[in-house]
Amino acid sequence: MCSRVGINSLRASNGGLSHAFAEQQAMETLKNKLCEAENPETNILALLTDSFKTHDAEPSPSAFSFVIKYLFRKRSLSCIPPVLHHLESAERFEVPEGILANVIRAYGRAELLEDAADVFYRIPRFRCVPSARSLNTLLSFLCRKREGLGLVRDVLMKSLDMGIRLDASTFRILIGALCRNGKARYAKEMFYVMLQLDELAPDGGMYSMVLYYLCKQPGSSGEAMDFLKEMQNVGFSPKLSEYNSVIDALVRDGKANNAYSVLAHMRVEGGRPDITSYNSVLDGFVAANEFLKADRLFDEILLMGLVPDTCTYNTYIDGLCKEGNLERACRMVSCMEKAGCKPDSSTFNVLISGYSKAGDMGRAKEFMDEMLEKGFHWNSHTYESVISGLFQKGEIMAGRKLLVEMLGKGYVPQASTFNSCICCMCKNDHVHEAVQVLDEMTKHSISPDAMSWEALLAGCRLNPFSIPINLEAVTSMSLAA
Repeated sequence: MCSRVGINSLRASNGGLSHAFAEQQAMETLKNKLCEAENPETNILALLTDSFKTHDAEPSPSAFSFVIKYLFRKRSLSCIPPVLHHLESAERFEVPEGILANVIRAYGRAELLEDAADVFYRIPRFRCVPSARSLNTLLSFLCRKREGLGLVRDVLMKSLDMGIRLDASTFRILIGALCRNGKARYAKEMFYVMLQLDELAPDGGMYSMVLYYLCKQPGSSGEAMDFLKEMQNVGFSPKLSEYNSVIDALVRDGKANNAYSVLAHMRVEGGRPDITSYNSVLDGFVAANEFLKADRLFDEILLMGLVPDTCTYNTYIDGLCKEGNLERACRMVSCMEKAGCKPDSSTFNVLISGYSKAGDMGRAKEFMDEMLEKGFHWNSHTYESVISGLFQKGEIMAGRKLLVEMLGKGYVPQASTFNSCICCMCKNDHVHEAVQVLDEMTKHSISPDAMSWEALLAGCRLNPFSIPINLEAVTSMSLAA
């Protein structure tokens, strides 16, 4: 009895080896025929079946997988549907989901999104039980293209009918798509959907993704701040870069005090803010003219043992200049140099702007000269600061000369600088020069504002001579804008 069982087992084993050998030989025959045939793609099904018949074998799932990959590699997309139809109607084996997922992936890469979705819908007809694997493959491509997003809802609804259980990767794909399309607020709601499903919970990567995109959306800094707290409440510790993103967003939205609260909270939680964290808050205080808070924050930086960098000094010096404390700003530059932090072009521009606004053009000129001596070039900011200062002091010709020099170097002033020049020139009876500035504006497709037009019209009425204004050019430029 035992020997008979052993013989049967041996026969079964030999039969399996024989079948595997036949399949291997059939695949070699198929590969040879593909190399020899002139246009093998057009009759690839016949080549496949003939190759296996030659060795008395049936085409296997791996053989069809090879054929499908071959067709996609040859970019013979029109030959794929007949193969799929054959698999669906002529074969009887359960088609592995991996084969169909590969077809979906290949269609997705070719941006044939509707074809990819069609294959997904047909999966049960291949005697295959679909899972999140094929769903996620399809969603990953649909969510990359605007035209694909329109198919997502139907795919999700159909997947429920197909009995597919969504997994964490499904939600990660959907959350990423919402975030990339400016809908981070809706992405947050996906978290609550996940929590309603058993064994699914958002991970730290998902929280980080939503937080990142909330910080990028203008006006969403308050939500980002609340979301940071929510992230901590569920047990995730934000990274320093995530704290800094929230701080930057709050400063961008004019909420410097809230930004400082986040910085302080970071310290309470055991985190250590870096100089980037402080620089952002310092910039927020200076922008809001909160100079006393800026002073205290600069002292805090030193007490924390952080080393101020060029950005720190430039921002603080800018605050001192805005406050009108110009001499202290100059002393801070000396402190900066003693600390081994070299002033850059921005440092000089801040000082030049401060002295120009204060009307001390002599001191501004000294810093312009020093700037050149230290190897820095005047840039657009340098010119605009000094030009505005000269016009404010009524030094029309000097301001106009510098404006011409600026334009000659390829720098284009902001509209506000042009408008300031025109108004000041007209006010000081230099209407002809103001019209020349207007011409420069039109050349650079910059539209004058209402105040400039009023000043020009008033100047023209006061002057008896005719001043040519190219109204056609200005009008067409304004309409284009």
